[in-house]
Amino acid sequence: MTGRAFAGQTRYAARASTRSIRSKIQKVSSSVTERDQLICLDLHEHRVLTTDQLFELHFESIQRARARLSQLHEMGVLWRNRPRAHLGSLPWHYTLDEMGAWIVAEHLGIELRAVSYRNDLKRTLVDGPRLRHTRAANSFFTRMVYLARLTQGPVRVAEWRGETWCVNRWQAHVRPDGFARLEGPDGSLELLLELDLGTEIRGRLEEKMERFRALSRAATAPDVVVFCFPSEAREASARQVLGGTPMPVATATLAKHLADPFGAIWLPLHGDRRMRLIDLRTWTAV
Repeated sequence: MTGRAFAGQTRYAARASTRSIRSKIQKVSSSVTERDQLICLDLHEHRVLTTDQLFELHFESIQRARARLSQLHEMGVLWRNRPRAHLGSLPWHYTLDEMGAWIVAEHLGIELRAVSYRNDLKRTLVDGPRLRHTRAANSFFTRMVYLARLTQGPVRVAEWRGETWCVNRWQAHVRPDGFARLEGPDGSLELLLELDLGTEIRGRLEEKMERFRALSRAATAPDVVVFCFPSEAREASARQVLGGTPMPVATATLAKHLADPFGAIWLPLHGDRRMRLIDLRTWTAV
């Protein structure tokens, strides 16, 4: 077979595959709800989310979350697995499957390759070495979304972005674990999350602060950087090296945040009392 003939067959096979995928999309489209589309978009942004996290983002009960996510898995919209190192002890971890990637591409009006979906990456996402850190960082944000929905309180999460978005926005100068914009009665607060699960060496924390020192001069700088730690002892130790930047910084433990996301648990670097997350906007102005 000549090279030209082979190339022609390859293009034909690609077109046939595309037609087959679009036919499958049409078959499932009548069953895909607006909430399902939002779930796919969240997985495009954050790559891996657990049953519990997707419940906090989109469902009224964990039972409905489990049932619908199972259906989306069977439809080929979502792929799921449990990390092999903790088989049976953790909830399902979801990523986009083939149909889900196409739904995202169609919704955003982008090429499928821009969704960064590949079959061989799905298991890597779930069993990768950063999974524990990614899961904890995502829980930081999903718990806020859930509590705001549950209580219909005065503060809501208007925007939540992942690490990749942050890298693109700040051109890789900083690589925080996420960005959020909160809306409250008196205005908004933009924050970056730095999650330390006890593995960051002192020099690494100092390096991060140097990068935030440079970011503080940018027009796109957020209102505050929050550092979350696994224990109060770790928080107290790390605070000794988190200064030296105009970027406002506040600290708390992850357990306190998950228990009371909008409570007075955040201690500014130069503050003498803990404050609510939304009130850090006022504190930075003084």
